[in-house]
Amino acid sequence: MRLRFQTLKGMEMLAEREGRLLGTVRRLQIDSKRKKAVGLVFKARGISAEQWARVASINRVGEEVVFLTDASGVRDDAPTGRDVRDLLGLSVTSLDGKRLGSLHDVVLDTEDWSLASLVLDGNAEVEMGNKAVLGEDTILLQKGAVEQVRTPGSGQGGGFLSRVFSVEGEEEPQPEKKSRKKTASRSTRRTKRRK
Repeated sequence: MRLRFQTLKGMEMLAEREGRLLGTVRRLQIDSKRKKAVGLVFKARGISAEQWARVASINRVGEEVVFLTDASGVRDDAPTGRDVRDLLGLSVTSLDGKRLGSLHDVVLDTEDWSLASLVLDGNAEVEMGNKAVLGEDTILLQKGAVEQVRTPGSGQGGGFLSRVFSVEGEEEPQPEKKSRKKTASRSTRRTKRRK
């Protein structure tokens, strides 16, 4: 399942074996080099401290709940990895020197907890690719990444702007002929009534 961090944030953490609510997801820790999630940091219930769990101890992710196998996966020490919040707002550039935008969110593949794609400003999305570099000041993607950017509504008929501003090579929508026939038939009816 593919899931955005902003969707994951705010979900309840639950220890399945004990049936115990542990807290609410606040942060995501990642391994920048491997481009994988390491753990989820959550605000523990009843105390002000944060705790965390490695993604390896996550059994499954539901619609509103993250299920840990059991409470033994909960850790109190400092979480390892890099906080994904440190990446948000960084410039995303391709290796051929084209700026794609700023990072707004990340999309995780919960099967292996890899970073599958990046969400840019304007809600556009681009695949990470094997050669991506999650640097300190910028995120670098493979050459040609600008052509791989998917905007909201692409492949689904387009959004408002794509309907207003047609893309080169596309035909302009033609007005339906039905409306002209209806107008003509109305005027014919009026003429018949007058006679």
